[in-house]
Amino acid sequence: MENLYEILQSDPGASTEQLRDSYKRLVRLYHPDKNLQTLLLSNNHETSSATENTQNADKFIIIDRAWKILSDPELRSQFDAKWHDRNLAQELPIQDEVLFEDFDYTDEEKVYLFPCRCGGYYVLSELDSQLHFDIVCCETCSLTIKVLYKSAYSEFELQKGKPVNIQKN
Repeated sequence: MENLYEILQSDPGASTEQLRDSYKRLVRLYHPDKNLQTLLLSNNHETSSATENTQNADKFIIIDRAWKILSDPELRSQFDAKWHDRNLAQELPIQDEVLFEDFDYTDEEKVYLFPCRCGGYYVLSELDSQLHFDIVCCETCSLTIKVLYKSAYSEFELQKGKPVNIQKN
């Protein structure tokens, strides 16, 4: 689960206006249209420029997702509660890592399920998946898994005040 405040280079106590200012500043750095203009204006049309433009587009998606969650008072409150719980949670041994794509969605309960070897299930709510909640305990036994989200979100980290590159594995 990524810290959405770090992505927006803000503090958890920041007002919506402060978050918006951070968002706008980061959009100016990473928005694909802004980067396309820079790419077209530069004399250097090498692959590295195209790669950088793709990386900036990925960063923009992450920044935009963080803003959409933190700008909504209800989602922000839910994120804050989940983040608080995660930071207070006891470190549990991780038995396995599972791709989010391997979870099955149930329309009836509106949750994502992954079977545990004990016969129970690891359960992710829609909100958990939206927030990329990554540590999940089996509802029946004490086993714990780490959920891997196949996206740039889990690979993205911003250093305060500095744009950084995404390192793809």
